[in-house]
Amino acid sequence: MDLTTQIKTKREAAERARRLALGMTQEDDRQRALAFAADLDAEAEELERQLKSAPPPARVTQTQMQMQNQQATKPKDDPDPKK
Repeated sequence: MDLTTQIKTKREAAERARRLALGMTQEDDRQRALAFAADLDAEAEELERQLKSAPPPARVTQTQMQMQNQQATKPKDDPDPKK
């Protein structure tokens, strides 16, 4: 999984944890869920720092070649037409 996908996944999981925390009635459970969300956000921030400090991907250049279809010509004095 690339860094961008990992960051997105962690951010989404943190958001889900915060939404779940809103529905919890026990304060200690709510605090654990919010702490988990904060940990996920911190991990996502670290991955973002890694992404920014990573060297840019190598630029790939492609050369297009035009293919020409040429009909093969059979020599006229070919004794065996099955070739």
